[in-house]
Amino acid sequence: MQIRPSGHVVLLTDFGHRDPYVGILRGAVLRANPRATIVDLGHEVPAQDVEAGAFWLWSAVDRFVPGSVFVAVVDPGVGTPRRLLAAQAHGCYWVAPDNGLLTHVLAGDDSADVRLLDPEHLQLVPASRTFHGRDVLAPVGGWLSGGRYGFSALGERLPDPVRLPEMTAGSHRVVHVDAFGNLITNLPAATAGNFAAIAVAGRQVAVHGTYGEVPDGEMLALVGSFGFWEIARNGGSAAKLLGVGRGAPITLVQA
Repeated sequence: MQIRPSGHVVLLTDFGHRDPYVGILRGAVLRANPRATIVDLGHEVPAQDVEAGAFWLWSAVDRFVPGSVFVAVVDPGVGTPRRLLAAQAHGCYWVAPDNGLLTHVLAGDDSADVRLLDPEHLQLVPASRTFHGRDVLAPVGGWLSGGRYGFSALGERLPDPVRLPEMTAGSHRVVHVDAFGNLITNLPAATAGNFAAIAVAGRQVAVHGTYGEVPDGEMLALVGSFGFWEIARNGGSAAKLLGVGRGAPITLVQA
């Protein structure tokens, strides 16, 4: 079923704000659809970190107006034969390089439809081999947001998009570290079992409900806003204190 575009375009990149890249990307969207409303999901994904970008995109699922178009550019393979794609999932559109950036978005919707973008078919001639975000992805996002192209007209179905390992697959571990130094794990809030603490880096961190339940500087484990268990430090950085980051193994300590 075709999703009715809302006119909103949501941008995610690893561009940062030092250079003009974000502004140029916005300009490319507006050239394709001058009426588009542009929202920034964020532009501080660690440089070329596709896994972190995939987590950020997943965090946006079901948080925006249906029919929003997400344009995600974390693209270390830009200019190589890697593919570009558009997806229809969770009532929204997602435009990105085919490098695993949409892994968690697609994993959460069994009815997701993925299309291969063909710049030649879309009459897009990239001005540079190093900025497909500006030359292809942003224009496609703008067109989708304004209804110039229907989703099915973008290209043929793509049955094999690149996928990263799913977040909850495999061992218990840290899957993301936020700007506060909170260690977000792949343990869903509803993880079965009665446990009193989570062990990480040789330290047992007791379970609490929220930060204010422990003194300043003390560690705690709690369910965070992403719906996963997190290891945090009240008023400080758990990641810095423990010297660990993404991929760090964790274990549950039974009550």
